[in-house]
Amino acid sequence: MKVILIILFTILFNNCEKSKSEPFQQSTPISNKNMQATKFDIEKYESNLKKNPLYEGFQKDENVFVKQYHIIKDGYVEDGYSRNIVENYVEEFVGKDRYKTKFTFDKNGNLESKKFYFGNSLEIGKWEYFKNGALTKTENKDENYSFSLDEVLKFGKKNNVDFHKTGEISKKLSKEYNKYVWELTWNTGKLKADGKTYIFRKVILDGKTGEKLDDKEYELNPLKR
Repeated sequence: MKVILIILFTILFNNCEKSKSEPFQQSTPISNKNMQATKFDIEKYESNLKKNPLYEGFQKDENVFVKQYHIIKDGYVEDGYSRNIVENYVEEFVGKDRYKTKFTFDKNGNLESKKFYFGNSLEIGKWEYFKNGALTKTENKDENYSFSLDEVLKFGKKNNVDFHKTGEISKKLSKEYNKYVWELTWNTGKLKADGKTYIFRKVILDGKTGEKLDDKEYELNPLKR
């Protein structure tokens, strides 16, 4: 476990150092935000699984990996792929810039939803839900955040962190500030004298104005339990 933690934090450190030396990318997402998918090719997916039971997807181009997988029905235990127990098929267009477009399909391969993310789990954009090929509902994940993600990314650039490559961004309704906020965390790349403890930074921004509500550094030692 200690070895894994060391590796993870080494990656975080290297990413931070790399972001300082390389030019920042534009905050506009790559073309995966414009991806359209109305039908999941079940037969082709099954063919790929038959060739390789560990199949996870394919490289669309140098910037986008298309991840493909299925979700089984509740109450079932999967022992090898079987179409009979599939609840949903999923296709994710994952960009190097950390933008992701996620399509979910029903057991027959028909489109059910289209969702957008940034980083590991930040929900962004206008989510769309479908039934029988028709749009039935939309959900604006950027509502209450007039200080946009693009502006958050620019804030990161000014503070020597490229969130296209490293760090985490989340948003929430803060009880402490009684408002919607952005929460930004990243490894500053600084090490304490012990050579093991990293200095991370956490910033809270007002989701409406971008005002800095809190800014502090904290220490994190991956070996300390």
